[in-house]
Amino acid sequence: MTGFIYAISGGHAALAQDARVSANLRRMVGSGLLVAVGYIDPGNWATDIAGGSGFGYGLLMVVIASAFLALGFQVLVSRLALATGQDLATLTARHLSPRLSKAAWLAGEAAILATALAELIGGAIALRLLFGLPLIAGVAVTGIGTFAVLALTRGNADHHECVIAGLLSVVALSFVFLLFKANPGWTEVAHGVTETGQALRDPQGFLIALGILGATLMPHNLYLHSGSLAQRAQELPAEARGMAMRVARNDTIVSLGVAMLINSAIMIVAAASLSGSGIAVSSLDDAHAVIGHTLGVGAAIVFAVALYAAGQSSTITGVLAGRILSRGFQVRSDWSDRRRALMTRLVAGAAAVGLLAFTGGQEPDELLVLSQVILSLALPFALGPLVVLACRKSLMGQYVLRGAWAWAAVAATVSIIVLDGYLLVDMVA
Repeated sequence: MTGFIYAISGGHAALAQDARVSANLRRMVGSGLLVAVGYIDPGNWATDIAGGSGFGYGLLMVVIASAFLALGFQVLVSRLALATGQDLATLTARHLSPRLSKAAWLAGEAAILATALAELIGGAIALRLLFGLPLIAGVAVTGIGTFAVLALTRGNADHHECVIAGLLSVVALSFVFLLFKANPGWTEVAHGVTETGQALRDPQGFLIALGILGATLMPHNLYLHSGSLAQRAQELPAEARGMAMRVARNDTIVSLGVAMLINSAIMIVAAASLSGSGIAVSSLDDAHAVIGHTLGVGAAIVFAVALYAAGQSSTITGVLAGRILSRGFQVRSDWSDRRRALMTRLVAGAAAVGLLAFTGGQEPDELLVLSQVILSLALPFALGPLVVLACRKSLMGQYVLRGAWAWAAVAATVSIIVLDGYLLVDMVA
């Protein structure tokens, strides 16, 4: 895959000119994979299954549109990182007001905690489905699994990518199997895509669509992507940065394309096997039960295994994003990855256990939805600085964002802020 992305980006032409530059360009491949796993975490599952079971294929276009929107912002943040050689957190701290920088840092930390919460809750649900383990015990076991994954990688970027690729493959192959078992009518799928307006006119459908948007556009992934690329581009000469942007763009397109297909598959499986089943589906437990009833016990087991893999896949990226935040905003930059992971998981674990104990373990999916709401509300604090910085010629030079692309980025950011405001008002009301 690395060779394919590198080849279509013109890397072999760079090799003919300078082998050292070519090797540095090849290192641009892989950062897209790190951010792709963020789009298949348990929070995405909750929103995709709610949309598929409640509205059939009517919200599938929202999944696709959200993926393209995320792709646009991820390509933009990669452009910012490669043009400046610095990550989004560092640039925000250095070039924007201290008050805005602090707000961006707090929002980023909240997003990482929300993702850790979703990871722990999703893993606990998966373990309950597989082994009947109580949710609180499942949170503890999932947390231990987090440190097992970190021990396997030991801070090595190649190990990070290998473990993530393995977990992503488990989820992808699981849904290929589930798609085969569900056997959806592809004509109905295509027809459902054209009925998005009808689903969005339903208040519940509109709220689920906002949840899908929040689950897809994850603010801490922007910091992670920019930090990963800025670090990889340290030894890259200025004249090779344009080529590096093409390599990073194609890497992002391929990686997020795979994530989009997995998200689409989750909704299609939900629509094909859950919608119209006559059984109310309001949680991952319900989805597991109905899949077992309609597709068989084997399919239900595959569903639970994929859910656990999806939760663990965000472990590494959450830790890496936290390190970039701390370093960029100069907060606790001396902490090791393991120490930071421990503190994040302890806080998220305490929140998960407390909320589960408070609710008696009922409707844990509501905690997943809560995590996505937090991500949605944190998003403008990453997108705003990103667009402002990318439009500064003094910072970006010849790679400054301008013209129609600049207006499109501003319009998309403002639209997301307005939708977030609607979501917040609806929650308060």
